[in-house]
Amino acid sequence: MILLWVGAVPTAILAATPEETQTELSTVEQNLLQSSSHVQELKSSIAEALKAQDEISGKLVFLAAKLREQEATVAAADERIGELEAQSITLSSDLAAKQDELSVLLSGLMRLQQNPPPALAVEPEDVLKALRGAMMFGSVVPEFQQKAQDLKAQLNALTAIRQATEAEKANQTAALAALSASNADLTTLQQQKRSVLALAKQSLAGEKQNVTALADKSQNLQRLLSELRKAREDEERHKTAEARVAAEAAAKAEADRIENLRGPLKLLSNLTGKLPFPVQGNIIRHFGDETGLGTNLEGVAFDTQPHANVISPVDGKVEFAGPFRSYGQLLILNAGEGYLVLLAGMKQISTELGQTVRIGEPVGVMGVEPTAPALLGEVADHSHPIFYVEFRKKDLAVDPTPWWDEGKREAMR
Repeated sequence: MILLWVGAVPTAILAATPEETQTELSTVEQNLLQSSSHVQELKSSIAEALKAQDEISGKLVFLAAKLREQEATVAAADERIGELEAQSITLSSDLAAKQDELSVLLSGLMRLQQNPPPALAVEPEDVLKALRGAMMFGSVVPEFQQKAQDLKAQLNALTAIRQATEAEKANQTAALAALSASNADLTTLQQQKRSVLALAKQSLAGEKQNVTALADKSQNLQRLLSELRKAREDEERHKTAEARVAAEAAAKAEADRIENLRGPLKLLSNLTGKLPFPVQGNIIRHFGDETGLGTNLEGVAFDTQPHANVISPVDGKVEFAGPFRSYGQLLILNAGEGYLVLLAGMKQISTELGQTVRIGEPVGVMGVEPTAPALLGEVADHSHPIFYVEFRKKDLAVDPTPWWDEGKREAMR
């Protein structure tokens, strides 16, 4: 509170009569009551906004799970296309290798057609020649027929493989389109979460400034009125003090109520074997592996698809969000009980410092280029973006393996 002595009050105010000062003080106090009421309304609005923000978090968790399924579908289609194309190449090579044999087959059939063996009915005088021709025809034709059937079967198989490849590519195109639409929905929801409180908080800040200004003016007028009317000094000061204490108590109660709306965070000590992997991908380095730099790895490294979504594996509060050395975009979550969870290698982070995130909520997106933090040393896979996660407790690295949901490992192809 700023205390102003009578000597510091402008001459124009001192010239006012006690009645005028009392009237102005009453007006200021009325405005202060109205503004305080408006502040309470805004706080209620913020409580509703926080509730809506939690609902958006739930939608984000659902959408992130859907995105992970779509990413797995795209990856599976890509693998099937590769297998079909490999079969097509193998079959085409086999047919090409048999080109000479097929030429002999065709020329033999043509010769038989042009010069068939004599029959007994045509040349009964040359029985020996007819028998020899029939024996040759009987031994050669079945072989030619079998080879022709084998050729037909191989050609039909090649056609079927090519048709299956085209169908799989069409399925992959549809899956990519669905994935793109889901990513657009994800971006929209994340923007809604960031902006849902912005307007209410801005209005609350402005109203608090107004309340402060009115309170200061009220105090100045009370000081002036106390010099003009000594009898009211104690009463007015007592009322002002009571109003301030009540306002502070109400503000604390409201803050506690809003915090309770968010619900408690899930603690790691209760989540053994239940945490989801933060990304879709293969684990390429485990906790404790040698890095080639004379140290052992203090976390887990995954290879991912380009633009893969990253979800939070824990409930926690954002302690750091931004670029850090060779880690790319680094996110540090305070999971309680002394645990910190570090997520690194992302191209973009979609949450902000001070926010609370839930298990399964999307927090970032991987890039396109194959990158890896320097602490990993040389990695075998240079064709994918690399994601890194590390659990720490009291500044010591902790093996996260016991917390992962092993039932989800099938999704980590």
